Amino acid sequence: MTQPDLRAVVHSGAGAQVTVFRPSATRESSKELVDGALVVHVPLREPQSGDRYKMVLSELKADMAHGRVGRAEQLLRRAWLKMLKLDHRPRLSKAQQLELTFGGLLDRLQPDILYAQDTAMLAVAIRAADRAKLQKRALKVVHQEADAPRQQSAPREHQRRLLIGPVNSAGQAWLWAQALEQVVPTETLSTTSAKFEFPAHRTATAEQYKGDLRWQLDLTAWALAEVTHVLFEAGRPMFGQLPGQLWTSDVPMLDKAGIRHGLVFHGSEIRDPAKHRQLFEHSPFQNPDDDFTRRLQAANDVLRRHLASYDGPVFVTTPDLLEFVDNGTWLPLTVDVNALASDRPVLEREVPVVLHAPSSSALKGSAYVDPVLTDLDARGVIKYQRVEGVRHSELAALVRDADIVVDQLMLGSYGVLACEAMAAGRVTVGHVADRVRALVPAELPIAEATPSDLGAVIERLVSDRETARKLADGGAAYVRELHDGRRAVEALLPFLGGR
Repeated sequence: MTQPDLRAVVHSGAGAQVTVFRPSATRESSKELVDGALVVHVPLREPQSGDRYKMVLSELKADMAHGRVGRAEQLLRRAWLKMLKLDHRPRLSKAQQLELTFGGLLDRLQPDILYAQDTAMLAVAIRAADRAKLQKRALKVVHQEADAPRQQSAPREHQRRLLIGPVNSAGQAWLWAQALEQVVPTETLSTTSAKFEFPAHRTATAEQYKGDLRWQLDLTAWALAEVTHVLFEAGRPMFGQLPGQLWTSDVPMLDKAGIRHGLVFHGSEIRDPAKHRQLFEHSPFQNPDDDFTRRLQAANDVLRRHLASYDGPVFVTTPDLLEFVDNGTWLPLTVDVNALASDRPVLEREVPVVLHAPSSSALKGSAYVDPVLTDLDARGVIKYQRVEGVRHSELAALVRDADIVVDQLMLGSYGVLACEAMAAGRVTVGHVADRVRALVPAELPIAEATPSDLGAVIERLVSDRETARKLADGGAAYVRELHDGRRAVEALLPFLGGR
């Protein structure tokens, strides 16, 4: 008996991509690569009240649009529709189940050719072609299994290949990829806003990531054919996301394909607000009833429930996050040290420039930073430069030109901006709790400041410039030791199988 498959062919600049849609033998969906084609197993749609009405209405509209029914038949079928509308029994034929299961998928994919391998799927294909014609799209339907193209799986070009995504937070995935280049070929995927202009190997809009089936299946087919390791960023799935989905939706497919996978967390997605306010005196999550804190807590609780049963490696990018992940591994932030190097002397201007550029004002304590630095500016002690949401190249130039960079006052750790400021040889200020300083393997040259003493710290740095310059010099050396990419490679190598 012929298997009820639909083989969809999409032509693009990269050639023909073949996707096989097949009813799942279980209630779970899955994907696998077979003979070079991506096979998508889709659970049959369970009958629901009103399904027969929807099917008959859809068929009537198509027949009317194509001029296949006369006035008399239209009236008869409309009368039948009125009767069906009153029939709320969930009842579907097998052919109707196939149509409701696969019809919408085909409309989203918009293939160029459909090869139907049995009469039931042929009916689904013909209906899809009818809808395509109404949209002025060409869709060829073939009912000859022998004509269906079958791609042969090409040998992998590399023994190992890593895919990191889908966030590329602060350009970190790209920078890790550059650091790994000589060891393991690595590609990065970014599906977030491009306003900061961080480079990535593969990019997509949020709309593509959430709803473009063609893009999702193309990426899936490529990854199953070429990738050996996957790092999920921020607990998000790699190959498209429906509301509420996490990385766990991709795990069964990767496991079946023998692709190793792990997680990397950047910050607020894994930083438990309740635990943070217990551990860190100046936590921004002090009020559990605050709307921002409640939303973060709810998302964090959901993620942690999934994380509890996950047995892959888990990496965190800042040392404080080790407090929130059992058996986590520190994957140090990486910055382009050479590109950030600045030849502008520090604190030689009579009125030094102090920069504050938060990625999140609520988390970085900007409500405390702004009034203090604005007052110092008004008194002529400093020139306060406040920016937010600018392109990364513009921000890097501002960092290189500043004398002092204020990172954050509430989280108790340090992030990308602090690393970039230290790499540029700037005096770096922030709140790094003693428990976090104890986790790093070198003395951290960040001037300690909290919401209560920021003003005094800045005035002391401005008045004691020689001591401040020594702190800045130590920052550049610190970043070259821990954040130029070499430590990140060392952290990832065990996951990737060594050198």
